Amino acid sequence: MDWAALGTVLALVLTVMVYSYLIGDNVVFRVAEHLLVGVSIGWAVLQITFGLIVPVFNSLQRETSSGKASLGTVLSFAIPLGLGVLLLLRPSKAGRQVTNLIVALVIGTVAALALVGAVAGTLIPQVGATIVNLRGGDGASGADIIGNVVLVAGALLSLAYFQFTLRKRPEDTANVQTTRPDVGIITRTMGRWSIMLAFGAVFGAVFLTYFAALVDRLIFLLKLGG
Repeated sequence: MDWAALGTVLALVLTVMVYSYLIGDNVVFRVAEHLLVGVSIGWAVLQITFGLIVPVFNSLQRETSSGKASLGTVLSFAIPLGLGVLLLLRPSKAGRQVTNLIVALVIGTVAALALVGAVAGTLIPQVGATIVNLRGGDGASGADIIGNVVLVAGALLSLAYFQFTLRKRPEDTANVQTTRPDVGIITRTMGRWSIMLAFGAVFGAVFLTYFAALVDRLIFLLKLGG
């Protein structure tokens, strides 16, 4: 059996099934959608089983058989295993309180790891990338200087948008005659536009990514048809 040809035929059929959504929601598209979800879950289960669980048990078995396994090593494997087994009791009402504690522990751990990753991997590098020399250094062109100024100004204006202060009551400002807008209002407005421009750039990048995937599938279909 030519597995390459079979894979090409399956790719063609699944591509057409997904594009059938253009004429409306239908059974064919739903089958392709469920196949995608099922294959993704199956792949994840295989990766966790043979990439994590099996190697851990093999390592624990080798250390136990050689007599080198310490109490800490055994507990580091036994505690997660016990918590995972207790999660199987979640469908029953009797074990709901215990499983809620385990789920809370998992969510708290994941949230802490995500927070550390966001601070160390996104916030600190972004702050470091914003601290630039506005003059651009030696050999910098006019475009580099303008880019540095726009970068720093956009970062400061975006931060200024989230400056929340107490507003005066209407009766306190009823008799105050103003001839020009407040500087804070202007700054926050510019910060709002800076954030909108950033979101627009992100949306454009995402759109280009999906458009590239669409073009790739269309080229695939055209090559098969030609």
